[in-house]
Amino acid sequence: MTSTHTQVRPAHGGARVLDWKFAGMLMGITFSGLQMLNEVGVLMAIPLYRSMSMELGLTPTQVSWALVATLLMGAISISVLSRAGDLFGHRRVLVISVVAIAVGYVISALATNFETLMIGRALTGITAGQALVIGIMNDRLSPENRRKTIGIIAGGQAIGVTLGFVLGGVMIQLGATWRDSFWLGAGLTVLSLIGLLLWGSDSDAVLRRRNSVQRLDLVSTSILGLSLTAVCIGISQSTLWGFLSAPTLLFTIGGIIGLGIWLAWERKSADPLIDVSLLLSRRLLPAYAVFLAMGLSGMMIFNVVLGYAQTPTVVGYGFGMTPLVAGLLFLPETIAGIVVGQWIPKLLGRSRPRAPFIGGAVLLLVTFVWMYFMHTEVWGVVIGIFAYGVAYTMLLTIAVSVIAAAAPVGKGASAASIYPAVAGTGAAIGAAVFGAVIGIGVTPENPVPAAGNYAIGWLFTILAGVIAILATASLSKHVELTERIELTEV
Repeated sequence: MTSTHTQVRPAHGGARVLDWKFAGMLMGITFSGLQMLNEVGVLMAIPLYRSMSMELGLTPTQVSWALVATLLMGAISISVLSRAGDLFGHRRVLVISVVAIAVGYVISALATNFETLMIGRALTGITAGQALVIGIMNDRLSPENRRKTIGIIAGGQAIGVTLGFVLGGVMIQLGATWRDSFWLGAGLTVLSLIGLLLWGSDSDAVLRRRNSVQRLDLVSTSILGLSLTAVCIGISQSTLWGFLSAPTLLFTIGGIIGLGIWLAWERKSADPLIDVSLLLSRRLLPAYAVFLAMGLSGMMIFNVVLGYAQTPTVVGYGFGMTPLVAGLLFLPETIAGIVVGQWIPKLLGRSRPRAPFIGGAVLLLVTFVWMYFMHTEVWGVVIGIFAYGVAYTMLLTIAVSVIAAAAPVGKGASAASIYPAVAGTGAAIGAAVFGAVIGIGVTPENPVPAAGNYAIGWLFTILAGVIAILATASLSKHVELTERIELTEV
């Protein structure tokens, strides 16, 4: 009888760990592709929303809701689907999610009215994949290879940002319609589905719970989803309703109260979505807080850079770039993401995460200070975006690694489901802040924002950098990303 050696992590009940050279690496690339195509599918349509609103006769408020629909669906769906993955199998739920996204693109492409468009855009907002892949990685990859995969995913996300903006610009140059962008999004999603079916492994979720009652706490997940949705609605619509208007305060404060009710429910639950004591601990809370800062600053930097770059120079500022050329400004972020995505996992294998975590946050703050002073120069923007790509990839990789390592056994996806929701809330805040800042002094007679509005926008990104530093500095010094690996003869 021939003996071979397979790496097994006893922390996960003897889970079978995939060989990296073949199955593990292909799965990591597949997960990276899922994230990259998600970024592309969302961002490439942004430059075409104006033509969409004209063809369908949408009001500015309806256009805003079409943009927010994906975010709201993410807030509602991610907690439910991630917990379902922990109970019934992560790959199974992930496949269902990707199919739903593809259907959403098709419905969006065929939409002839606002109601149909909303349904399609909502379906494309299902973002549970970000959390479900962590549930799979925790069972199928060794700690070292898990860090490699997270780095590859971060690199794929960086590629997706630039590729999404560039594809949107190319489609405008070629005279493509907004419907064409949604058909392309559907095609890219189908490609990611094929990759998932070929190379995406599954976790041991079903095996772990085969002798126990599989129960999805719909009350808990509903409270969380509805509360996050209320906060997102209140923030995203605050510029239309007024920051201190009754609807804004009702949704925002009501959502915050709902989150408090959810935490109280989780504390009393026999099978909580996530251990609240762990959620609020110095092991996980700093990582979630970083995602809030990155969501806010990411939305701001995309809008501020693209808005300033595409402003015609005849108004006295701006670069006068086409959407295609403006999108290429984010190419340095892609380069930084690819390089750092390969380097940071090696660093995490040799040291505890706290020091590089703080380093990434400091670089983020320095980058935003640089952009405040240098955003009027193309070369200054290029350098700033490269530095942002380095800082963002460092923070993303470390934060996800911390969440994956600290997640309770069998609840990897549930623990990870919180961070996309937090990042989405941060993005909603960023979108609302940008809308308010860019609209200062703008009137129908004078529709072009003042140059100083963009400088104010960079001040808010500096605030996000400060939040990131405070969050990373609060991470416990005892958090480690390494686990003891045993060799088991099979």
